[in-house]
Amino acid sequence: MRLSNWFVFFVQTDRERTVCYYLNIILNQEKAVAFIPKIELIYKNSRQVRKELKPMFPGYVFIDTQLDVMSFATQTVQTARKFNSKIYNLLGKQDPDHMALHEKEKKFILRFCDEQYIVRESIGFIEGDKVFVTSGPLQGKESIIKRIDRHKRRAEIELQFVGDLRRINISLEIVRKL
Repeated sequence: MRLSNWFVFFVQTDRERTVCYYLNIILNQEKAVAFIPKIELIYKNSRQVRKELKPMFPGYVFIDTQLDVMSFATQTVQTARKFNSKIYNLLGKQDPDHMALHEKEKKFILRFCDEQYIVRESIGFIEGDKVFVTSGPLQGKESIIKRIDRHKRRAEIELQFVGDLRRINISLEIVRKL
């Protein structure tokens, strides 16, 4: 993964994949690639284990590009008009200095995602009232866990996204409690 400019489109929820697909067709893939950061959620019952990918930020499609802010804004205005029913807005377009996602936010997201922009399951255990993560993207980042739901196998974390604090759920399997 290369660190470049990331821009974010606010799109119709549940239409992220469609918008991402068409943006990748329309945009020159050497200069811009649309993607959706996803979370792999694990569902277990007595008969089966099922994995499902859900958007990390429902209603948002990201663009990774080497283009500068003004070049990207000029190109995307025309693209967004073609999808006016599914693309609502390019975030930050009112202020070009804040149009691209902050480097700190990008790096935070990239620390959790693999090369396909997917946050995989973490595995850990609880000793007393302290959580220890032994594998996965939460390993070494136990301090950012705000809440654990052992029944649903989720850890709630807080992160900065486009200037707001957001809480998202990441798969965390607690294998034992001591």
